[in-house]
Amino acid sequence: MTETAQRKPAYRRWWFWLLVLGLVYLVTGFGLIPLYLSSALPERLQQHLGWTAGFDEVGFNPFTFSFSVQELSATDPEGERVLAVEELQLNLGLIDLIRGTIHVEHLELDNPFLRVDLLEGNRLNLIEDWRNQQQATDDGDGDEDAEQPVPYHVVLDEALINGGRLRFRDFTDGANGRSREIVIESLGLTLSDVTSREREEQEPGEYTVQAVMGEQVLDWSGTLNLVPLWSNGRLSLSNVSAETLQQWLGHHLPWSLQDGRLSLSTAFQFAYDDQGAALATRNGQVTARRLALADPDTPEETLASAGHLTLDSVAFNLEGPELVVSMIQGEELHLNAVMDQEGQLNLTRPLQVMSGDEDDGGRAGSGFRWSVGNLAISNSTVDWRDNRPDSPVELTLQELELNLGAMTEQLEEPISYQLRTALAGGGSASANGQFTLHPLTFEGGVNLDQVVLAPFNGYMQQGSQLQINDGTLNLAGNIDIDVQDDPLTGTFSGRGSISHFNGQFPDEDEPVVVWRELRLDPIEYNFAPARLEIGSVTVSEPELSVINYRDRPHNVTRLLQPVVPDNGVAADGEAAADGTDAPDAGLIFRLGQLELANAEIRYTDYVSQPAFSGRVHDLEASVSNLSNITPQEGQFNLRATVSDSGELQADGTIATLGTDNPSRLSVTMDGLSMPVLNPYFAFYLGYRVDGGKLSSDGNYTLRGTRLESDTTLTLDRLELGEAVQSDSSVTAPVKLGLTLLRDDDNRVTLDLPVNGDLADPEFDLGPVMMRTFRSVLVKTAMSPFSLLGSVVDLAGFSPDELGEVAFLPGETTLVMGEYTKMETVAEALKAREGLVLAIRGRALESVDLPALEAGLAEDETLQEGALEGLAEQRGQTLRRLLTDEYDVPAEQIFLRAHRVEPGEDEADQVAIEFQLEAR
Repeated sequence: MTETAQRKPAYRRWWFWLLVLGLVYLVTGFGLIPLYLSSALPERLQQHLGWTAGFDEVGFNPFTFSFSVQELSATDPEGERVLAVEELQLNLGLIDLIRGTIHVEHLELDNPFLRVDLLEGNRLNLIEDWRNQQQATDDGDGDEDAEQPVPYHVVLDEALINGGRLRFRDFTDGANGRSREIVIESLGLTLSDVTSREREEQEPGEYTVQAVMGEQVLDWSGTLNLVPLWSNGRLSLSNVSAETLQQWLGHHLPWSLQDGRLSLSTAFQFAYDDQGAALATRNGQVTARRLALADPDTPEETLASAGHLTLDSVAFNLEGPELVVSMIQGEELHLNAVMDQEGQLNLTRPLQVMSGDEDDGGRAGSGFRWSVGNLAISNSTVDWRDNRPDSPVELTLQELELNLGAMTEQLEEPISYQLRTALAGGGSASANGQFTLHPLTFEGGVNLDQVVLAPFNGYMQQGSQLQINDGTLNLAGNIDIDVQDDPLTGTFSGRGSISHFNGQFPDEDEPVVVWRELRLDPIEYNFAPARLEIGSVTVSEPELSVINYRDRPHNVTRLLQPVVPDNGVAADGEAAADGTDAPDAGLIFRLGQLELANAEIRYTDYVSQPAFSGRVHDLEASVSNLSNITPQEGQFNLRATVSDSGELQADGTIATLGTDNPSRLSVTMDGLSMPVLNPYFAFYLGYRVDGGKLSSDGNYTLRGTRLESDTTLTLDRLELGEAVQSDSSVTAPVKLGLTLLRDDDNRVTLDLPVNGDLADPEFDLGPVMMRTFRSVLVKTAMSPFSLLGSVVDLAGFSPDELGEVAFLPGETTLVMGEYTKMETVAEALKAREGLVLAIRGRALESVDLPALEAGLAEDETLQEGALEGLAEQRGQTLRRLLTDEYDVPAEQIFLRAHRVEPGEDEADQVAIEFQLEAR
């Protein structure tokens, strides 16, 4: 019988135990390990971070040694969510894990969420939670000898984040109770080769981060080391909105960001240890487009904007801190600068608010170091509005180009500059030199070319009522200013000119001041003490229109009077005065030479009706050595033509300006055609002028505003024309006065002393002289015989005695001695052919009647009409005596109707009065 072979029991076979081992591995891997992880994972997060975690499902594949977690979520000790993952996949290295190292071969998170908080002191919440939990664990263990847990090291080969979401909050401004937050969506992260061990020779890990926040894009890559924590790399942010910038940087900026996009890229180095955080950047670039800034208090008004702004080679070091910018370039910048009525500039108001909140003693810095290598601005504009004048000034600088040299926080270091711009109203300006910010100093060359003056009318009206219609300014020179609290010091030296100037008062139809060119060369001005020295002033073809109104002073007085606002208060806050402001007593002024070439002065006087108009033209004048420093005395010389006929000359000296020392002028005029003066003659005398020439010779002395003059007028062959109606004319026989004043050459010579105060609005030299002339004529006409002494020898008779002749009672015979008087009158008539002697025969009943009756016979009676006949015969007797005996032309003798008067007292003679008249 064959022996049956026995089989070994299955449990004694190797494959049995291999199968058992596999089943145990499968049960452990697919069942026990996930069960363990379900409790261990929350426990570890609680133990090391203090977080409370939860999830839906945990999986483990023992074949690939990979873990998966679904819907993981964790909250910090305050109960706020800090971590969430839709799905987590983790592959670990088993052998390294056995050796005590957590080796993550692959980690992938889908749609994760992480909250990162930057706490006060630049601390991160993730690291603080780890430290706090470790500290709490150490404090809770009372047994110092207790066995300490063996720390695990972590090695990460690869980590991926898909569609992540990061919530970043900044609590560094917690003192003011403010926090800022930003949420990064669509976050993608790649991390490789990271370990918690200290590396000696191995290369650090690498990472890349990409995220999109609307139009804002983040691109971040570099190397990373965990122990110690440091990272080098490059960060790029594109199209960051003004809203985001305002949220995170607004509390550091004086202005509010209203619009624009900012992009930046920089290389960086970051480290974190027990001493805190360290950060340094280099090779950075910042670009801003369509940037707009506003005052935080008035965000609706844009203060500044930039079409394109670039900062090149930017470096920052948190230690210091220090900021270095190699170049700042700006294009299409626009500033909207407004000065309010109190002198506050809208651009600097936010800066003053910040300096008031954080006073650093007036020095920029407070430990912050900065430097800018160069600043270049091009194709930019500045809108300027100054509301201080009653009529605000609006200017626009366009095509502005500005270059500034190196700048640092050392504000006392000089900064070079170059500036060029064009004014929208016309003209251009340029400057170059250097300045300092603290103390504020400015020096360099300034050039204004063809700057149109009309836009500056608001500034002009602060000192004059003149309105500029036309004119361009040219100015070239060097300026050196040191801005101190009080006083401002500095100098200006250069030359300037104003061309094609045209200015008028708004209520007048014609310009009041016009010139072709005004040149000042050289100009030397010192701010403190104030000193202005001008070598020469040359004015070509100036024209001045002077108007004397009936109801107000000359218009030229308004040239030095500011425009009075509707409230009657001048721009400086004081009530506007009627006169001109006194010059600053502290100003030292010197003028070497003033030249007027081909000048013209037009004068219109509305006091007379019709108005008088005349002009002084072809005027050439020179003034030298003017000054307000005694005992300086200037020289004056003038040559001109008056109203196309008269030749005017003036010479003299000008006293020290601002003193009461006398200025003396000698003025002569020859050959002025007198019909030009028709309005004055018609208004003051009631006659027009048909012909004649006027000459004058006067000496004028001016002390302050007080004028003393002694003028001799010569009227050559003056012929009065027709009489005209005038309310201001006189009823006296003007023609008689002129006839009596004429000399043998048919000239009238008058001495007219005129004194007055030029500051008196009622004083006007022309009308005053005309009124004085009228008074002389009236006086002469009212007492005509008083002037005969200048014509003939009066033979011992008084003017009153020559005005009448006496007859014997009842006769036509003159009283003894009266024939000599008649001969004197005859000589005067023959010397003045324009005179007419009017004779009225006269008889007095009380004197002549008794005489006539005494001569009658006893039986004879007096014929009827005897007295009338006697009166008539006496007139005829005088006429025949003058014409026949003394050869007076008959046309100079007129007989008026004789007259018989009763008489009052007895007398031994009868007087017949003469009346002198003009033909």
